[in-house]
Amino acid sequence: MRGLMMGRFQPFHLGHLELTKQILSECDEVVIALTGSQFNYIEKDPFTAGERIEMIHESLKEDGVDLSKCFIVPIENQFNIATWASYLKSILPQFEKVYSGNDYVTMLLANSGYDVIQPKFLDREKYNGTQIRKMILNDQDWEKCIPSAASKIIKKINGVNRIKTISKTDTKPQEF
Repeated sequence: MRGLMMGRFQPFHLGHLELTKQILSECDEVVIALTGSQFNYIEKDPFTAGERIEMIHESLKEDGVDLSKCFIVPIENQFNIATWASYLKSILPQFEKVYSGNDYVTMLLANSGYDVIQPKFLDREKYNGTQIRKMILNDQDWEKCIPSAASKIIKKINGVNRIKTISKTDTKPQEF
């Protein structure tokens, strides 16, 4: 059996890592769908799909997760919500269970016949991408919230400076 988890992973944090391990304790394999793959270099989505895939891959590897049981798949956001479930079915490896704490996602996928599981989240207030990006922006101890492998990648790509620069600009590339 294969479980699906979805997220923007901006950045991949310890809550995401724990959810991956929870799914693998209940399923044979996990599909990690990296949503909004077309968005990057904006305040809400500072990292590229490739950078996020690398963060996920390296974090799982560092933690000893069997990568042969993990599919990391970037997917673009869709604007026709009525066909979203069929889009997921066509673009992702087959999955039987969906793990989501998002009521909207739960509604859409449960209505399409998927078994949706409400996962046990690891301190959702602390392990939250928006909060972690704010911590980076404010020079707080953000590294304690993400796997060290993800932290190394953020530093390698100069991600701290990227987040700070994006927050100061009035350029809104997503509006062009």
